[in-house]
Amino acid sequence: MKKFLLFFKILILSLVCSSGMSELKPSEDYKFSLSADDSDELQYRLYWKVLEKDEIQFEVHCRASGWVGFGLSPNGGMAGSDIVIGWVNSDGEAYLKDTHAVGNQAPIVDSVQNWHLIDASEQNGFTVLKMKRKLYTCDEQNDFDIKFETQRLIFAWSDYDPDNELLNWSYHGANRRIKSVVLLNFADETSGSLIDSEITDSFEYRLNNHLIPAKDTYYLCQMFKIPPLKTDLHLISYQVLIEKESLSFVHHFDVYMCKSSDFEKVKNISNMGYECGPGIDDEASSNILKGICEVRTMVFAWAIGGKRSISFPENTGFRFSKSDHETVMVINYHFNNPMIAKDHKDKSGLKFKFTKNLRKYDLGVLTVGIPTTQLDIVVPPRTESVKLSTICYSDCTEKFLPKEGITVFAGNLHTHLAGRALRTKLVRNGKIIKYLFDDQNYDFNYQSNILIQPTKLFPGDSLILECTYSSKNKDQFTVGGFGTKDEMCINFIYYYPKIDFQICSSIKLDEDLTHFYGKFESFVSLTGAEFENSIRNSSKLIEKHIKKLEVSQVLIEKFKNFYENSDFHNGFCMGDKNSSIVLLGKKKFLNPSKGFNENKNCRV
Repeated sequence: MKKFLLFFKILILSLVCSSGMSELKPSEDYKFSLSADDSDELQYRLYWKVLEKDEIQFEVHCRASGWVGFGLSPNGGMAGSDIVIGWVNSDGEAYLKDTHAVGNQAPIVDSVQNWHLIDASEQNGFTVLKMKRKLYTCDEQNDFDIKFETQRLIFAWSDYDPDNELLNWSYHGANRRIKSVVLLNFADETSGSLIDSEITDSFEYRLNNHLIPAKDTYYLCQMFKIPPLKTDLHLISYQVLIEKESLSFVHHFDVYMCKSSDFEKVKNISNMGYECGPGIDDEASSNILKGICEVRTMVFAWAIGGKRSISFPENTGFRFSKSDHETVMVINYHFNNPMIAKDHKDKSGLKFKFTKNLRKYDLGVLTVGIPTTQLDIVVPPRTESVKLSTICYSDCTEKFLPKEGITVFAGNLHTHLAGRALRTKLVRNGKIIKYLFDDQNYDFNYQSNILIQPTKLFPGDSLILECTYSSKNKDQFTVGGFGTKDEMCINFIYYYPKIDFQICSSIKLDEDLTHFYGKFESFVSLTGAEFENSIRNSSKLIEKHIKKLEVSQVLIEKFKNFYENSDFHNGFCMGDKNSSIVLLGKKKFLNPSKGFNENKNCRV
């Protein structure tokens, strides 16, 4: 009996302790939150919201009894980071210090303290800190600005308090995490603001244990049939379905709706998939899609690290039109398999949520990007920074945009491993009026939707997309391509109301490419007569030769200078129908001046 009572007491004590370590609720409502540790979500929770007067407030819940810190890092490392550290000592006194790190050593307290402690406590094994600071502190020496871009957050904690005078922080050891996040989003894409009653229909589409081939890069174009719809629906939310064991394989996917002409053929397909992408015969793909998907309209894109539960703004949705026939949706999957795994089967897919109560606007997607070819994207090796550009010219917005314009509210920025920064400039009347999208800390493993303050795009406006790459640790050239080790440069732009406008871009002139590569005797001899007729016919041969070149600093500078600078570009754009392709021909490259100031509200 005594043994039983002892066991019972231990059981009750363990239950009390475990319940005491459950998740604490934040002290007030916050728009955003994250867990620093994906394997233990309660270890370190961060909540935040933007206040008036350009301030931002954070609340930290960390399972620790000593000091707790988090910081903004230039690259995920300690050196150069802007760090705030707080703790509650044994007497219940709270402290908060604004610090910076100069290396892998204890942080140094800033001479100007720009963090302000609101509240602090220790509760049930957690340290809770509530604090705020300005978005722009104007301390350029020690502080990071908080912007609408990806930022690397570092987290650390200890069970030991520092001496209040000496500030001798104990070493965190393994208690350290890194996370990329966009701290400033104009709206919360995972706010869960949808009311259940608003959702009238839902469909789920996923692969059925699809075997991923044992090769580095694999593209799968998977067709799914949508049943006949009795009425128009608006897609208002979607959930990305990826099982834990597949997270390292699914690189990105694009979702398209198809316009079909052969409904009998559509009727007979059964969620068919086929390999597409690099090295696959385009003619074979066209034959598969003939009559089934003759015109594709993009719905959205998702990439590695992005949020997996998305809701569109309350005034917009993507229209799925009423139809007496089954219609087709294509999900273009990109799988990355660098370890050449042989037996991985994938069940990734999507869950769509619809409403019959149509919203005010139809959603559209505009793609601005450098064409993914071996000649249009070339990054020389051993180079700290290479900036490539493409332009959506005003001729195209004049052609496609209505007089009242369209409203841009969100976007995805996309490159591969060498990408370091992307920026889309909005040009009006010859001046840059704002950076529509600007991510100077791009992280390949965190490609989130960026929700911006809704911005009008009018006829006559131009867009300039710049992609910056770093190849300082590479010994070979990197070129445009669909593999993860190749490169891309794309901005998917979400807007309303939807119009007939899908792609807007520009490329280097063929004559400039021919003149540049013609200086290298080895290229001319390699490609022969085709080189003179159309250099683009020789792009694959040129790619193979580029990667075999003996690299020198002179060669690197020649390629960098050529690809970063242009006097003219060939502009083009197209709508949803292939017949609406607009070829602008030779256009002067735009180098507009900046017509706005980034107001940091610095007060001296």
